[in-house]
Amino acid sequence: MTKPSLPELLHAAVTAVGGTERPGQVTMAEAVAEAIDDGSHLLVQAGTGTGKSLGYLVPALAHGERVVVATATLALQRQLVERDLPRTVDALHPQLRRRPEFAMLKGRSNYLCLHRLHEGVPQDEEEGLFDQFEAAAPTSKLGQDLLRLREWSDETETGDRDNLTPGVSDRAWAQVSVSSRECLGATKCAYGAECFAEMARERAKLAEVVVTNHALLAIDAIEGAPVLPQHEVLIVDEAHELVSRVTGVATGELTPGQVNRAVRRAAKLVNEKAADQLQTAAEGFERLMELAL
Repeated sequence: MTKPSLPELLHAAVTAVGGTERPGQVTMAEAVAEAIDDGSHLLVQAGTGTGKSLGYLVPALAHGERVVVATATLALQRQLVERDLPRTVDALHPQLRRRPEFAMLKGRSNYLCLHRLHEGVPQDEEEGLFDQFEAAAPTSKLGQDLLRLREWSDETETGDRDNLTPGVSDRAWAQVSVSSRECLGATKCAYGAECFAEMARERAKLAEVVVTNHALLAIDAIEGAPVLPQHEVLIVDEAHELVSRVTGVATGELTPGQVNRAVRRAAKLVNEKAADQLQTAAEGFERLMELAL
């Protein structure tokens, strides 16, 4: 059987999504395919309505080896995985004579942490989750959200926050999730075998196309520990956003509010003199920040 040409594959994909072929889209797809084959760099500027997603997804799927696609936003990630890729794979399957697998991979804090859920403590201990006299009844919106998360943890297959509908507040999610630096590690964690973030990584290792975001791409490059599976081809969508996203990952922020919260928690663990010194330091930091504004 003759190997289908790129224009034939693109035509099948465009037809499947109910679109119309555009000259710019064909030119882009051919340029992407050539760059993949040559191992060269390619910068593409595609206007609105060009159909750029198919312009790079079709040659990526035809490549036959792992390709990582990084987007600026989680919204575009979802669009690619939930709409564009399923339709494109269905359209190309008969001609490629194989069904390419694809997966989405996000940062660890986007997945529910079972250890934090079952073993962790609330970040805001002074604002109790439950009434001390009736533990079964939540007394706040935070308590209600955490009850929902506990129930959802028994139902979800992915632990992905975006799959929780309706969602919960950032404050509630922060109490059941961890960053990569806070994670104990799968081998040390009692819930390592059930870890949603680790399962997402395993799915990514089996996929030909891995869809991630700029933030995780930056973490993979900066942290020194591989987060993304081994790959030879990288496609960066919305590349004009890349610098700001990488800067956001590499930049830390410390506010007076964060310092004061840390002081309140630390004060419970030290003697009165040390607690007073911490409070004085926090007040000094706050005054300095006010002068800087």
